[in-house]
Amino acid sequence: MNSNTSDLIERMHRQMMEQMPSQLLPPDTAPTIHFTELPPATPGNPVAAEWNYYRREAGRLLAEGNEGRWVLIKDEQLLGIWDTQDEAMAEGYRRFFRQPFLVHQIQERERLLRPGYHQRCN
Repeated sequence: MNSNTSDLIERMHRQMMEQMPSQLLPPDTAPTIHFTELPPATPGNPVAAEWNYYRREAGRLLAEGNEGRWVLIKDEQLLGIWDTQDEAMAEGYRRFFRQPFLVHQIQERERLLRPGYHQRCN
């Protein structure tokens, strides 16, 4: 991956973080969506393949008792499951420094960041 692509990914991440509300709703009042209703990634998203793979595998991961754990996905490969986001991110950065990859928490119901629109990883 070239420097321009890495800079674009970092810039997009910063913009997304700036657009997020400074304070999310408490977990018991935040609207959620069932994993079977997760929307596909938008075209051109740097982690579209990873997100769409997660959507297909979420049911199996939940059935195997992994709810609350964190997955690392690159392309269409699940590379591991960790107990914490920090562990999964560290492995992603170690293996794919300056490349896009997906770290996502396995959940039956995912919190919506904005009512009516699921923006978590797509």
